[in-house]
Amino acid sequence: MNRILAGIIFALFISTGYISFLVHERQQELQKLTHYASSWSAGQLVSGYYRFESWLGLYTIDETMTVDDVRLHLDIMLSQSDLLKEGDLGQFIHSNKALNDLAVKLENILNYLDANIEKMTRAEIQGYLKVMYSIDAPLSRLSSDALNKDINLINSANSKIQILYSIYSAISVLLIILSAILGVLIFYQNRNILKAHLQVKSLAGELQESKEKLQIQNTKLEYDAYHDPLTELSNRLFFWDNLNRTIEIAERNKSSVTVMLFDLDRFKEVNDTYGHDAGDMLLRLISQRLLSMSLPAELLYRLGGDEFAILSSDLTENHAVTLAQRICDCINQPYTIYSTIINITTCVGIVNSETERRSDYLYKFADLALYEAKNEGKGKIKVFRQRMLDKLQERRTLEHDMALALVNKEFVVYYQPIVDSYSREVYSYEALIRWVHPLKGLLSPDSFIPVAEKTGMINEMGKSILEMACREAACWAVPVKISVNVSPVQLSSKAFAGIVLSILKETGLPADRLELEVTESSLFTESNMPMNTLNKLRALGVKISIDDFGTGYSSLSRLSQLAFDKIKIDKSFVHSIAKKEDALNIIKLITGMAKSLNMKTVAEGIETQEQLEHLKALGCDFAQGYLFSKPQPFIAREIKYGSISKDEPALLQAPPG
Repeated sequence: MNRILAGIIFALFISTGYISFLVHERQQELQKLTHYASSWSAGQLVSGYYRFESWLGLYTIDETMTVDDVRLHLDIMLSQSDLLKEGDLGQFIHSNKALNDLAVKLENILNYLDANIEKMTRAEIQGYLKVMYSIDAPLSRLSSDALNKDINLINSANSKIQILYSIYSAISVLLIILSAILGVLIFYQNRNILKAHLQVKSLAGELQESKEKLQIQNTKLEYDAYHDPLTELSNRLFFWDNLNRTIEIAERNKSSVTVMLFDLDRFKEVNDTYGHDAGDMLLRLISQRLLSMSLPAELLYRLGGDEFAILSSDLTENHAVTLAQRICDCINQPYTIYSTIINITTCVGIVNSETERRSDYLYKFADLALYEAKNEGKGKIKVFRQRMLDKLQERRTLEHDMALALVNKEFVVYYQPIVDSYSREVYSYEALIRWVHPLKGLLSPDSFIPVAEKTGMINEMGKSILEMACREAACWAVPVKISVNVSPVQLSSKAFAGIVLSILKETGLPADRLELEVTESSLFTESNMPMNTLNKLRALGVKISIDDFGTGYSSLSRLSQLAFDKIKIDKSFVHSIAKKEDALNIIKLITGMAKSLNMKTVAEGIETQEQLEHLKALGCDFAQGYLFSKPQPFIAREIKYGSISKDEPALLQAPPG
């Protein structure tokens, strides 16, 4: 170690001496390379100018010389004149007004000769030489001033180099002193190292004790990292590690892998009703019940929230379903928490596979089974089947196709008339969305609207349909109304009212010709946004009707808040009107309520004359259904507009376009 330090000190001495030598050498090289940059440029320019004057003078007296000889020297002079604008000389000239004026005068002379020398006679050139002679003396002063400037710059540089050399010499001396101090410090440091060695030896025992404590703490931390602190079951991280190990074991033993996921029904309601402390207590009680079933603790996992899992590599599907039923029966027993009896159920999703060895796929399959079980109801058990994955893939394909359909404008509008029940005159047309799928053909909204609402694509889709319907209606010769369905998702957007008004303005359709049809479920929510939006639009003249009335969450107080223009009676009541007295009474109640609230009624789904007669007798104002016309794409053609007769029930009475 000491030899290394001695080598470092020796290197410092060598480096310091080399720095001094290097500075001295650089000073010598700078002196050798000293050139008169500005003065050289000025000298070249002035001498070139004098030579050019001589050639011009010789040209005026020597008839044998041609103007090309003079032009050659003029071009040389023009190229040299760039020295006045560039480099050190250019900066020097621009900093002095007199020199700058001289440069301008020289440039003017050269430019004049450049433009006129071929046209000038020898006598004219001889006369112009007097103009050129006038700047000979100033050019000589320019050369002299440039020389003085360069000499001053060089002297200044030499002084600075000398100062720099002195500074580096001082630094070299300082480095030598520091090196000596470093040597002394190293000596004392060696003594300190010896003392430190003794201290380290005494600390070795203490470190051994700390090591043992850390091992205990690491064991506890590892346990905490792989276990849920609330239920003390294995957690999600341990689940994934064990799932991979379970797959490896099953692959070696040629056995199946079983993944069972189950979560609690209505657990959120427990938290909301009784508090999170009660929810935590419920989860602990459930974990205790599961452990009391003699299930190995290493097979049970709490993945988070109210979701649990079981892993195994030796269960048949029947045994897995039996175990799931036992778990459901165990969990479904009542719980007493804080003197309150709580009942809760669980749904289970199971995947049992002898071929699938991908952990993420097994989890996804079990999750799909759990999703289907929860959709079917509380306390259900479902085993994964390929159709579940096909259904998921079909839904994703549908989402992808819908996104492309929006870009490719595959959604079109079909129109179905709404007629006066008594005169059969067309009151309005309902715009119905259809999807012209490139492979599946024409699709009805039932096959894609729910997916569009879940993905949020309904906003763009609804805007497109509203714009197409308003644009078509604005071109109709007879100004009947146009009805457009609005999704609850659209109504929940703050921008919806602005979108409607923007479309009306762009298409030129009057607001009172547009009628928006909304469902009960979109209005009777905790948020006031849908009602506020519709009230704003209605105040501007847009008509509002409530669709499928009687099938949702009807509320007279909410109906009076908005004061709808029309109520549409759901077709399920219309179809039963001739068979069930209850349906007849419900329709009678709806029509009576509508009249008391100054609203009109529309019955949809009318297919027979008998149904129409019943509705007329009950006072239904408007009718819609296959009895009058199926939904059809609007075709711009001249056809009769007015009433729909009994003799032509399927004819779509569209306004002439």
